[in-house]
Amino acid sequence: MPSLPPPQGFEYQAFGFVTGTLTRASEPYSLLVNDQPLTITGCSDRLQRWLHTQELPLTGYFGLYPKSTRTGTTFWLKSFETAVPADDVGVFQIDGQLVTTKGSTQLIRLHRNQVNTTEKPFLIKVSGFLPEPKPGQFWQLECLWEEDKFTLLDGYRYRSRG
Repeated sequence: MPSLPPPQGFEYQAFGFVTGTLTRASEPYSLLVNDQPLTITGCSDRLQRWLHTQELPLTGYFGLYPKSTRTGTTFWLKSFETAVPADDVGVFQIDGQLVTTKGSTQLIRLHRNQVNTTEKPFLIKVSGFLPEPKPGQFWQLECLWEEDKFTLLDGYRYRSRG
């Protein structure tokens, strides 16, 4: 399926907070959430510099960007908070283009919002039913991360404003 341009005003995103403990058990870091390790592929430069000044392990709230791969979901560390974030913990906002739907599994394509980026689009798998899904539609999803998967809590098909 060819990638359609997003409607005017649409912002791709995949972000959420989880509660966990960060250690250096593996490179670059290991994040345990509910005693389950998440696969961390790296972190933002700003967070990396700050982490080098901290004593690990660190327990708190971690802002993450997810990405589905053939071997499971991986995460990029964006931020660390000691206070409860304003966003619901464990809930991810995933806004992208529907690629396929098979039973109760949706595959969502996300692109970078920057113009002229060399980064390739990536995919995220979501479990749950969408009303009248069709490949190519743009969706704004609210998903819960639990038991190593994203489960749909709510979803809205994006309609261009204007």
